[in-house]
Amino acid sequence: RKGYRNQKKLRGEEVGRVETATTDWKNPSVTMSTDAVVGMMDGAYFVSRNEILSFFNGLLDLNLTKIEETASGAVACQLTEYIFPGSIPMSKVNWGAKASHEYVANYKLLQSAFRKHKVQRYVDVDKLIRGKYQDNLEFCQWLKAFHDQTSGLLSAERRDGYDPAAARAKGKGGKAAKS
Repeated sequence: RKGYRNQKKLRGEEVGRVETATTDWKNPSVTMSTDAVVGMMDGAYFVSRNEILSFFNGLLDLNLTKIEETASGAVACQLTEYIFPGSIPMSKVNWGAKASHEYVANYKLLQSAFRKHKVQRYVDVDKLIRGKYQDNLEFCQWLKAFHDQTSGLLSAERRDGYDPAAARAKGKGGKAAKS
């Protein structure tokens, strides 16, 4: 069965199954869930580089100019922390990461948050840490689609007063990060 799933991924039929089970922040006993498949032909993968960069820059108060600048995984960690508050210890996110082994630590934090919130998304860390445009673009497109899907579930009030620069400043090198 596992081989069949891997064959489907290679053919591009299924990129990741997003299954979230989040708790309503006002009423912890209420659980919301959504199942969605974001395949390679989904509209999410036709979002332009400029739109992705504008999304990250606007939402997270960054000053990214290239998709490759997301390869460290720090931006993905902050977006995940934005979507699921408290899911990633921002003090452990390394914004000044330069080497691939430093990037891996950020992706471990991301994968831990995904497991915690039952987000079933395969993150090909080996490809992402190389900093190649196409691999990082596809992951960023998926992140934006995931944000758009989950923001419909989460109350807009939830992130009132969110200060992306202050959240980043908690991490290693976060004060000097592009903002």
